[in-house]
Amino acid sequence: MTTLSDAVTAYKICAKAEGKSPKTISWVTDAVRYFSDFLGDGHHDLSKVTVHDLRRFILALRNAKAYSHHRFTRPQDRPLSPQSIVSYVGAIKSFFSFLAREQIIPSNPMDNVTLKVPKKVIATFSEAQLQRLLAQPDKGTVEGYRDYTIMLTLLDTGARLGELMGLKLGDVDLEQGYLKVTGKGSRERYLPIGAKVTKALLKYRIRRAETTWDNFFVTKDGRPLTLRRVQAVIKRYGEKAKVSGVRCSPHTFRHTSCVMYLRNGGDPFTLQKKLGHSSLQMTRHYSNLVDADVRAAHLKHGPADRLNV
Repeated sequence: MTTLSDAVTAYKICAKAEGKSPKTISWVTDAVRYFSDFLGDGHHDLSKVTVHDLRRFILALRNAKAYSHHRFTRPQDRPLSPQSIVSYVGAIKSFFSFLAREQIIPSNPMDNVTLKVPKKVIATFSEAQLQRLLAQPDKGTVEGYRDYTIMLTLLDTGARLGELMGLKLGDVDLEQGYLKVTGKGSRERYLPIGAKVTKALLKYRIRRAETTWDNFFVTKDGRPLTLRRVQAVIKRYGEKAKVSGVRCSPHTFRHTSCVMYLRNGGDPFTLQKKLGHSSLQMTRHYSNLVDADVRAAHLKHGPADRLNV
């Protein structure tokens, strides 16, 4: 008998050997652990797990009253969003696909489970909000200029925060005008940077604290910056700038960068390459936002509607 616990161990070993990121491995194994808790036995026989179990799990995620009938627990008190439910189910389906591929189970019982999730509108910064945000850091200090440079680079490149904080000194080529970042799945790609960002990165590199660390962005005492620290700093600048109606976070800079890139005439294919996406699905979502801009502009400026006929 192969148990869920045994299968999770096998998944971890194979996923590491395949070069999957620790974040992906954690995402899948955590979701399977929650599913196992829901089933009521952490060593549940895999041969007895069916598609109906997953459907019951989905209903439990959607209905808070179902929690009292199972030993399933989750790490938050508020109801899960539809996006979170899809994320859990996607991880579990990925896990069972692995089991079927490795012939640990004869077939994948989860193949026929599909979920539709409402499309979430991606909120982005307005140009006025960006101006106020970028004006908050005290550029007369090393830390302030570092924070300004980080926000400007996030906006210009659309990089993920983890990619930017993972930059080493040798990854920043100011002469050629690009950054070498490592994205999901340890895939490397090159991000072009504009003149303003090149100048800002150069000035920060000159003023950067003396340190033995090779990280490009460091604290005032020379240690690598953590993602959580940068997130907190940007949130604080957002509060000072009185930014409202949008989450003030590094990822919002990424969304804003994408939408502004398309508004300024960039094409979806080069944007996909910049972002490191394996498909055009997410890029199309940004394109739809820009299409909405075009429609709004037409409703305001359309020739026929302005005629008195």
